Amino acid sequence: MLERRLFASYLGAFAVVIIIFAAAVRFSFESIVQQQATNRLATLARAGEAATDFVPGGFVVNEHSLGGFDVDPKVEGLEWFDSQKRLVTRRGNEPPGYVPPQLGRFALTGAGGKRLETYTIFLQNIQHQDIGYVRAALTSDAFGQGVGALDLGIMFGSLLAILAASVGGSMLARASLARSEASYERLREFTADASHELRSPLTALSTTAAVALHEAPAMTEQTKNRLISIAATAKEMNRLVDDLLILARAGRSLEREMFTVHVDTIVKQVCERYRDSATTKSIQLEVEPGAAGQVIGNPEQVSRIIANLVENAIRYTPERGSVLVSCTGDPVNVHVSVEDSGVGIAPEHLDRIFDRFWRGSATRGNDGGSGLGLAIARALAERHGGRIFVTSHVQAGSRFTVTLPRRPPSLA
Repeated sequence: MLERRLFASYLGAFAVVIIIFAAAVRFSFESIVQQQATNRLATLARAGEAATDFVPGGFVVNEHSLGGFDVDPKVEGLEWFDSQKRLVTRRGNEPPGYVPPQLGRFALTGAGGKRLETYTIFLQNIQHQDIGYVRAALTSDAFGQGVGALDLGIMFGSLLAILAASVGGSMLARASLARSEASYERLREFTADASHELRSPLTALSTTAAVALHEAPAMTEQTKNRLISIAATAKEMNRLVDDLLILARAGRSLEREMFTVHVDTIVKQVCERYRDSATTKSIQLEVEPGAAGQVIGNPEQVSRIIANLVENAIRYTPERGSVLVSCTGDPVNVHVSVEDSGVGIAPEHLDRIFDRFWRGSATRGNDGGSGLGLAIARALAERHGGRIFVTSHVQAGSRFTVTLPRRPPSLA
C-alpha cells in the first residue's frame, strides 16, 4: 500500500511537470508560428503592392511581377481593390465571393470552410495618395501543420516520458520503501530489545518495594507512602514496557501463533474482568447476546484488543453511564462492537486517536493513561488482518467496532 502511494506521488508529480512543460512549449511555438504568419502576410502584401503599376486615376496589376516572391495558390492569396473597395483582381487562395477589405489583420472563412488569416494595407501612389488596397491571405494549413506536428510530438514524447517515469518512479518508490522498512525494522528491534531489558530491573524494583513494605511494618507513614508510590510507579512502568513490547512485535507474522479463538467467549470473559471497574463508577456494563464468533489467531491478543476497547469505554464514560458490548458475525468476518454513552470524540481528533502516545482532547481530558491502548488495539487487529472503525459524537458517546476475518489473509 505504501509503495503504491509513493509510486503514485512520484508519477503524479512528474506528470504535472511534463504537462506544464508541454503547455509552455506549445504556447511558445504557437506564438512563434503566429509571428511568422504575420511576417509572411506583411511580405505578401508588400509583394502585391510592388506588382502594381500606377496609371492616371488608378492602377493596373502586373501579375507576373511580385517583387521576386512566388504565391503558393494552395495556401496563399492576394487581392487588389480600388479606392472604392471594388475588387480589381485576385491571385491564389482567396475567400469565396466578395469580402470588403479591412485594414490590418483579420480572420475570414475561405473555400471549403478553411480559416484564412488576412492582412490588408493601403495602396499608395508616388504622391502618397491612397488609390486602393492590397489584401494578403494565408490558410490555416500554412501554419497549422507545424503546430499539429508539434502536438503529435508532444503527445508521444509525454507518453514516453511518463512511461519512463513510471518505471523510474516504481524503482525509486521500492528503494525508498526498502530504506524506510529497514530503518523501521531497526527501530522496532531496538524498542523490543530495550523493552525486554527494562522488564527485569522494573520487576526487581517493584519486588524490592513490596518486600520492604512487608519486612518493616513499623516504618513511618511517610516512608510507607513513598514505598507504595515506588511500587505503583514500577507497576505502571512495567505495563508501559509490556505495551511497547507488544507494539514492537505486532508486525511479526501470525504463522506460529494460529489457534482457534472463540471471540464470543472472550467478550464475556473481558466484560466480567471489568465488571468491578464499571460498578465503581456506577456504569452499566452489558453484553448483548449474539451469534458464536470464531476466528483463527492469537487468543491473548484478541483478548487484549477487546479489553483495551472496553477499558477505553469505561474510562471515558461518566458515572451512571452505560457500555454495551456485542459480538456478531457473517460468513467472512466476526465483528465486536463496544458502544458507550461517554464524552465522545471531536471530529478533528478522530484521525489521531489511534496514534501512539496521543492524548490531548480537552473533552476527554488527561486520564493518566499512557496513550497506547487504542494504538495497541489497532496494531493487533491489523496483525490479524482486521480493522477498527469508530463513530463518535461529542457528549453523546462513541462506538468502536473491530472486524476480524475468520481466517487470516495468509490462510484465506
